[in-house]
Amino acid sequence: MAAEAPDPKTFGSWEDAFQYPIAAVRGMERQLRNDIGSNREKLRSLVGASYRDLLGTAESIIEMDGQMQQVESYIGGMGIRCNSRLLGKKAGNLRAWDSDSKATDRERYAFASQLAVLRSCPEVITRLLRTHGSVLLAAKVLVVSRLLHKKISQRGHAPRYLESLRNRLATLRRKLLPKIDRYLKSLQSSETILVEAMCAFSLATSSSSADVLRHFHHVRQSAVLEFGQREDDDQLISKSLQLVVKTLRDCQTIVPAQLARALETLKTTPLMEGLDVRSLLELNLDLHQRWLGDDINNFTPYIRHNDLHKTEANRLLEQWAKTAFSSFLGDLRKMVEKVENPVVVVQLRQKLLELWLSNKRHSVGVGTFDILNGIRDAFNNRLKSLVHQQATNLSNVSASLDALLENWNRALPDTCPPMWGDSIISSDIGSGGQVLKDELSTRAYSRSEPVRTASTIYTNWLDGMNNLERLIIQLGERKWADELDDMDDDNDTVEGLHSMLSEDDPHILHKTLEDNLEDSFRMLRDRINEYAKNLQTDDGEGTSAQKSAFLLRVWRDIANRLPFIYRDVELESPFTPLFQTQVSKTVLQKPIGHCDKRISKRLQHKQFQARILWEGDPQLPVLPSPWAFRFLHETVKSMTDFGVDIWTPQATDILKQQTRDALAPIVKILPEIPRQVNGHDANGESKVDDDEESSQKPEEGAEVGPQDQDDEKKDEQTSDGGNGNSEEEMKTKPKRKLSSAHNANGDHHSKPSIPSEEMVRDIKTQRLFDAVYLDYAFSVKSKPTSSPDNPDDEMPVLPDSFDSAQSSILDDLQMEDIPQWYKNLDRMRKDAGAYWKRTELLFALLA
Repeated sequence: MAAEAPDPKTFGSWEDAFQYPIAAVRGMERQLRNDIGSNREKLRSLVGASYRDLLGTAESIIEMDGQMQQVESYIGGMGIRCNSRLLGKKAGNLRAWDSDSKATDRERYAFASQLAVLRSCPEVITRLLRTHGSVLLAAKVLVVSRLLHKKISQRGHAPRYLESLRNRLATLRRKLLPKIDRYLKSLQSSETILVEAMCAFSLATSSSSADVLRHFHHVRQSAVLEFGQREDDDQLISKSLQLVVKTLRDCQTIVPAQLARALETLKTTPLMEGLDVRSLLELNLDLHQRWLGDDINNFTPYIRHNDLHKTEANRLLEQWAKTAFSSFLGDLRKMVEKVENPVVVVQLRQKLLELWLSNKRHSVGVGTFDILNGIRDAFNNRLKSLVHQQATNLSNVSASLDALLENWNRALPDTCPPMWGDSIISSDIGSGGQVLKDELSTRAYSRSEPVRTASTIYTNWLDGMNNLERLIIQLGERKWADELDDMDDDNDTVEGLHSMLSEDDPHILHKTLEDNLEDSFRMLRDRINEYAKNLQTDDGEGTSAQKSAFLLRVWRDIANRLPFIYRDVELESPFTPLFQTQVSKTVLQKPIGHCDKRISKRLQHKQFQARILWEGDPQLPVLPSPWAFRFLHETVKSMTDFGVDIWTPQATDILKQQTRDALAPIVKILPEIPRQVNGHDANGESKVDDDEESSQKPEEGAEVGPQDQDDEKKDEQTSDGGNGNSEEEMKTKPKRKLSSAHNANGDHHSKPSIPSEEMVRDIKTQRLFDAVYLDYAFSVKSKPTSSPDNPDDEMPVLPDSFDSAQSSILDDLQMEDIPQWYKNLDRMRKDAGAYWKRTELLFALLA
């Protein structure tokens, strides 16, 4: 395809055409020639058409010239025939006749128009007030109505209803002034609306600019007091400060310049000439205005607009600012004292501080920091009061404890069902695992109904304290960069303000919170300590242990859930050992009593059957006696009945120490070796070997299962001389060599009269093994190793009464061969320790 020919219209000069090939130049030449020919034809047709139009125009001009000449001839003839002096005389005569004949009608028309406009003025003012129209226009109509009323009342025959019109206008004036005041005290009123309202007040009351300013200050002061004294809305106090700041800003902007110009405009323009007045359809001024009279149509109000200077305006504003800020701070203190929600107090504090810091440059007559410190003090004092009030609400926990302990119900269980009872296994978890988790937690920590009651009260208090701490943290995290950037103060002042608001105030509240929490927890601790002292004496109902366990659980729940600010503080609990001691006493009552009875019964038997279970060379016990095993089982069961959650290491050590003290006199109950005379006792009966009747049921040293250890009947059956179970037991045990005390035929004396010396020694040996075994079970791990006065000095571990009991038994046994018995004691300690390792999980609370 051939290249498209260039457009000559785009060339800057003729030389650009020769930059293309010759063929393209030829094409451009042909194109130009064709365009020249076409343009020539168009120009020829255009000139021909214009020539024809020009001929028609020339003919019209000639025709018009003829007509003009004809008109001039007619006018010239009329002027020759008219006498101007005669016509002027006729006109003057006509006016005189008209004046004389229509004077009465003019007065009547003027009165009718004035009365019609006066009667329409109340309707106009009422409509403007009802539809929130211009108060300045209503004031203008009110001034016009007063002028018309005065003019009509001066006539000789005034209408009778003129007085009712005057009363109605007075009522409308009383309504207009409050309407003006509402605009003056409104926060939404712009500068234009305020200037219009001030001019309306000036017209309605004939006040000067100084009077208008004083009235404006009075209205704003009344509004500030009204906002501050209303108690139905906490946010009105912020509107009070907004109104104070807006007044300062409006006065500095409007007074005196804008107000003076607006009042001067009212003086220079007649009221009836204003477009707003003439546009009122109810007045129908197009018809009535020319009959109202020049005094009304040309009336301009007299207002003293230049009696207020800048200096006087500033002085009045400073006086007002002092009074307004004083009222605002007083109302603020009263208002915040009635706010019970700290969140509302913090939000209101932030709002007021933002408002003041953003507008502090408009402050006149008052110190910026004085107002700021006044706001801070009001809110800080209230927040400290709320912190104290919330912290002292911890006394509700004490009150609930008083009520629960006073009305203690023994029938109400103090512990929860077992951890994995049938009820929890069959529980419905369709609503989620949280229900199951809560139930497991309740059972694990024995949160019974009384504990849950006290815990709920404490939880409510704790939530309130944590919310207070979050609010204090938010105060410290609040940045005031946006508000402080608008200030013209130096950097030191800005940094001081930021430190004051974001560091000093939170620190003050934080310190107050810490002090009040310390006082509240101290009071609660003192109160629980009183409970602990009162519960040391039995109340006669046997509930001291239950109450002690209940208070332990409540205090544990409190100590585990402290407020955030108090989280790192370790609460002192001097009463905890007292409660644990009281519970331990009750736990040990039945096991110790049963243990004492069992040992006493065994001492009445004249045979010792556990001898066949001894092992080693020399033969020594390797198993504890049944009474020791049963005692451990009963102790653990009694501990479980009180709830496994209270048996902390400290509580367990207290129980172990009490057990050791209680067992010490019991384990020392041993049979006496009888006096022998020629192989006979004092009663003449022969001595019986301690291994006789070994085929009967073992009494001491036989291992017993934990399921039948609480049955007193079985305990008594074990004490009698029956041999049914002994024979089966003898079949399972390895046969041992009988001692020389057995007779040759293997017969046994069922009721020997008195134990032999060897049997007594075997009983003491078994008792020593039992004591060593129980020593492992009830070993106290928290014995002091250092002096409380000097922790660096090691204190020797002093033996207790149970250790002394073991030493007493050992002293009886080692009278013959002391070195051998020390070896025997070491061996028994190893065997007892090994057996305790095998059986300690059966008594997990002790282990």
